[in-house]
Amino acid sequence: MKAAPVRPKIAFFDYCDVFEDFYPHYGVDQSAFSRTWSSGGNHAFVRLVQREIGDVTWYELALRPDVPEGRHELLGCRVRFVRSSWPHRQLWRAFYLPRPAWRWRGLYPGFALCASYLAPLSRDLLRSLRQDRPDVVFTQDYASGKFDVLLALAATLDIPLVARHAGSRPEGYIGKVAKRWTIRRADLVIASSAAERALLVERFRVPPERVVVILTPIDTEAFRPMAREEAYAAAGLQAGRRYLLYVGRLSEHDKRVGALIEAFSAIAARHPDTDLLIAGEGRDGRELRVLAAARAPGRVRFVGWASGAAQLAPLYSAAACVLLPSRREGFPTVVGEAMACGTPVIASRVGGVPELVTDGQTGWLVEPGDDAALVDRMTHVLEHPEETEAMRSEARRRAERTVSSDVVGRQLRASFGRVLTDHA
Repeated sequence: MKAAPVRPKIAFFDYCDVFEDFYPHYGVDQSAFSRTWSSGGNHAFVRLVQREIGDVTWYELALRPDVPEGRHELLGCRVRFVRSSWPHRQLWRAFYLPRPAWRWRGLYPGFALCASYLAPLSRDLLRSLRQDRPDVVFTQDYASGKFDVLLALAATLDIPLVARHAGSRPEGYIGKVAKRWTIRRADLVIASSAAERALLVERFRVPPERVVVILTPIDTEAFRPMAREEAYAAAGLQAGRRYLLYVGRLSEHDKRVGALIEAFSAIAARHPDTDLLIAGEGRDGRELRVLAAARAPGRVRFVGWASGAAQLAPLYSAAACVLLPSRREGFPTVVGEAMACGTPVIASRVGGVPELVTDGQTGWLVEPGDDAALVDRMTHVLEHPEETEAMRSEARRRAERTVSSDVVGRQLRASFGRVLTDHA
């Protein structure tokens, strides 16, 4: 009897320095993170890599690992919490915990630089990697000091490193000087758009054969169109009303949710049958709720954090249009999910969004920060409902051809296979 083929081991790392920097702000504790919580591009990629390529361990650095290890029920991967380095822990506590800490928040860029490099310089992490002996390091983005340290660790362990673009821009890179040397030494970079690929090749001199455009995978069987009445009932929405929808973090700086509320308030009086739905949570949630109550009282409905097809597919299918006025993105999962449900999208022309959203065919693009254009497009959707409805079939087809799990799975198998073969 032939032995079963040995699956490669893949060590995955997300962008944030430590767990405490990001996930608790969305009500996620370490237990939920390691077993059930699933939202966004990282989870979509990890789930598909686990299914199609190899056994994934998601390494999450933390100030205090309360749950050393777990098996994620939805992704199928192992999740392992590892303590960040001692210098990082001392720096983090000194910056955030003292009573007068607010006084030195203006020094954040310096703190961010140091913390990003110090967090993964952890003996516990090196010990874990040597124990697990992964065949590939897979990391979210290449914009942080964490990426540079992981590149060095991968070289020390003599294993390849794969990085995927998640929305960063050169002006926001941590360790800008180092990036001109480190990015091009990744064994493979997964870009979120043709424009990002060109930037990597031309500006950072990444060899073209090491950059491939792969969009965030979407389960197009789970995310599929629903009849409007069925969607309204499943989402608990009022029949006879129309809805515009935002899904994502409640962040004004990156996602510009406040600007979206302002734009909706400008048209709300002219369209009394329409409400704005906001699905998400985040640091700016309280301020955004206050803004909505002041600018469009009773017309903006915050539905809380929603994840997974059971919660999101009815919202997408019920919406006349999905809105994403972000300042920056990689390829946002929400765009693929919405279009898989046949829902057109109005979004900023950022990152990989233009790979799926085509003006007048699957939605509309506006320049980031152009709120007048955002108001204009929203008005057009509400005043020409037949045009928007006619886009639904093309939106669904575009998602099936571009971001379905089968399509992206083939791309990932080919790309990881080449990396593993070249490094054998």
